[in-house]
Amino acid sequence: MVELLLFVLGSLFGSFANVCIRRLPYRKSIVKPPSHCPKCLIPIRWRDNIPILSFLLLKGKCRNCHTAISPEYPVVEFLTGIYFLVSYLCFGISTIFFISVLLGFYLIVISFIDIHLKIIPDVFSVSLLIIGLILSPFNPVLTSGIWIKNSFLNSLSGAISGGLLLYLLALIGSKIYKKEVMGGGDIKLISAGGSFLGINNVFTALFIACCIGGFTGLILIVFKKKKSSDFIPFGPYISLGILIIFFASHF
Repeated sequence: MVELLLFVLGSLFGSFANVCIRRLPYRKSIVKPPSHCPKCLIPIRWRDNIPILSFLLLKGKCRNCHTAISPEYPVVEFLTGIYFLVSYLCFGISTIFFISVLLGFYLIVISFIDIHLKIIPDVFSVSLLIIGLILSPFNPVLTSGIWIKNSFLNSLSGAISGGLLLYLLALIGSKIYKKEVMGGGDIKLISAGGSFLGINNVFTALFIACCIGGFTGLILIVFKKKKSSDFIPFGPYISLGILIIFFASHF
């Protein structure tokens, strides 16, 4: 029963994540106007705004104008619901559970914005960095098996070293390829991740992100979904690397 409630709660947060993804990059209010169809602009009634379920019942179309609804909406809701559930199964109701769901919510929003617009707004990356520093005294990941026992210093050093390393890699890459290979948003994102992971773990997270991103990019090029010169958003891979290490550090 608790597992079901956590999944439902997560899907509700996923619905809110969709609002953030669609509005905040354009500096629109997340409060007004209320949820509405982007085509006919008619407000969505509460029964048509139930995460995942409403999409299935409406067969993926607006009740009023029958315009197709992007499947991304239920995907984000489902992913967030599953994330909340996995966090509960791993951590129980604890301090690290609340840190986990906050971190995961941010990274889901950041990843989908980066996929859409190929940017990571500072409002997300910088605020996540600040939150990581503030919550560092309560984050057990920062005090397990490392030589910096002060959690705040570990958080701060993780943020600085992660950002600095990615900045140097971006600088070297731009010299080699004669063009920008890494955005400033990616650098700020890995810094934010470092504030949650600490100096030891942030390098591993970045390595995993590079491996997954490089492998995925190669697959897309082989199957001609992308050209080698195309820009592939790195934010989702950084987010995945951060979350993998965050969970792995608990075990």
